[in-house]
Amino acid sequence: MENEKLYYLGEPESGANSVIDGGEHNSCNGSDSFVAAGSYNEVAGNMSFASGESNTVNGNHSAAFGSVNDILANYAHASGTGHVITGDAGSASGDGNIVSAYAASAEGGLHVCEGAYSHAEGLAARAYLDCQHAKASGGFSNPGEIGEAQYTNIITRLSAEENYPRDLLLGEEGRIALMDNKMNAFRIMVVASNADRTEGAAWELKGLIRKNDTPDSTAIAGTVTKTIIAPNPGWDITAEADTSNGALRVIAHAPEGQCIRWVAFVEMVEVAFYS
Repeated sequence: MENEKLYYLGEPESGANSVIDGGEHNSCNGSDSFVAAGSYNEVAGNMSFASGESNTVNGNHSAAFGSVNDILANYAHASGTGHVITGDAGSASGDGNIVSAYAASAEGGLHVCEGAYSHAEGLAARAYLDCQHAKASGGFSNPGEIGEAQYTNIITRLSAEENYPRDLLLGEEGRIALMDNKMNAFRIMVVASNADRTEGAAWELKGLIRKNDTPDSTAIAGTVTKTIIAPNPGWDITAEADTSNGALRVIAHAPEGQCIRWVAFVEMVEVAFYS
């Protein structure tokens, strides 16, 4: 019945139009929400759901399945156990993941997702940049520190016709910032094209970059190897250490006056002595 307050018999502390169906020691204080059996679940968000044991759902339009999941964000989802989600539209499956950024997701165990739209998989990976994909199989002890042995990839881009040289960026202004105290091997595939696709070029860059605990410690180790896959006179790409931002720079070079779009797929294998 519209606007009627509903609750399971013996659990009177329910929000408007909310239901607790079975189980014990559950609470459902949000409106239009549902706790499906289990025990010690707490749903304070509106239009949210919990099932299992000791789940807490404080966000709206959110859901938790399993045990000991803590959802503090809206439009978030957790399945499995031990997840903490504080980023809206975040999701986690598996065991013990922390998702703190918008629309980030983790699958597997013991991941940290700090970048918006990022993704982590496997065991003990850290997605620290927006739109980053990180993958790990644990660290150097069992299970090791998060992110100390992982693979990552990311895409940067640029659309420009003047003011070269210019950096390819992550989103509108993001940099490929590096984690502290790491050595990263990188491989970068770059493609460039003009608007009508009459001119294009492609390159592959490979190298090694390190960063200690300050941005100005960032440095290329040795030299960057460049393979020209498809040349175009006057167009070029380089990779350098960014000591201002503690990042890896991918830099486009071209003549003025021609609109060119550049896309780089950046892969890194990262190692650290965190444990």
